Amino acid sequence: MKIARSSASRRRGFAAMASTIAVASLAIAAAQQAPARPADAPGQKPAAPAAPATPAAPAVPTLPPPSRAIVPVAASSVAAKPDQWVGEYVAMTGIVEASVGKMAFTVDQDKTKAAPEVLVLAGRMSDPVTPNTYVTVIGLLMKYDPADVAAKSKAHAQDLGADAAKYKGKPVVLATSIVNDKMLDLARFIPPPMTPEEEGLQKAMRGVPAASGELRKGADSSNVELATKNVAALAAAFAETEAFMKKRGKLDAVKWAADARANVLAVEKAAKSGTWDAAKTAAAAVGSACATCHTPYRERLEDGSFRFKAGS
Repeated sequence: MKIARSSASRRRGFAAMASTIAVASLAIAAAQQAPARPADAPGQKPAAPAAPATPAAPAVPTLPPPSRAIVPVAASSVAAKPDQWVGEYVAMTGIVEASVGKMAFTVDQDKTKAAPEVLVLAGRMSDPVTPNTYVTVIGLLMKYDPADVAAKSKAHAQDLGADAAKYKGKPVVLATSIVNDKMLDLARFIPPPMTPEEEGLQKAMRGVPAASGELRKGADSSNVELATKNVAALAAAFAETEAFMKKRGKLDAVKWAADARANVLAVEKAAKSGTWDAAKTAAAAVGSACATCHTPYRERLEDGSFRFKAGS
């Protein structure tokens, strides 16, 4: 069945759009080598051999980032001649035919379900697909084999049950994005919900960068008003951080927050007394405390937002 011109135009639009969608990737950590033991001094008993290092956990297979431009293709082309794109990242347009599992479905090129289908495996689904709707699937194209899929990406190794044999050796796309006809990525990352305390900390921290920047600028320019206008807000934010970290037993972070609060108050005192060298030193220490605490206790999520690193 031939697809209407408006539908074809829509698919071309999806294909053009697909090349602009970023593909998330994870870097595999490099193994660390233990430093060499220094030589024993003359007459000194040889040091006991170091305890064997704990073996690192095996890396979880994850999809590598695309090595070149994403290729826009139609589902019918992939179904007919997949070999030319195997191993490439593609932006495949087509129509959802049927769900094969919670995170697996098939795509073809026409709503009559008579055209050859292409299997799609998702590593994450924030929303389900809707049958007989257009999608643009972005991901790595390969030939389906359960073991090969698991070796490429553990997240995409979906159990298809009895259907696995049906797709063996046929084209499959390991999807990183699934954009529907409403321009919504069904495989997008959704941050986990925060606790009320985490929300309170985030709210308190949101204004700290700008406020501490003005604090330091005021100290550097010997401007009393600028150096002191945010003192109350900064002191309150650091006090909340102290309470949050104390409840979680992060005593080093408690000290860093307390030191930051003390330095904020020191800036205020020095600015009002005109001792600007002291004000500059205290203002610089505020920024240093923030950076020190963020390294172990803050993480950047996939969507660019920041959260308290609960596992620290």
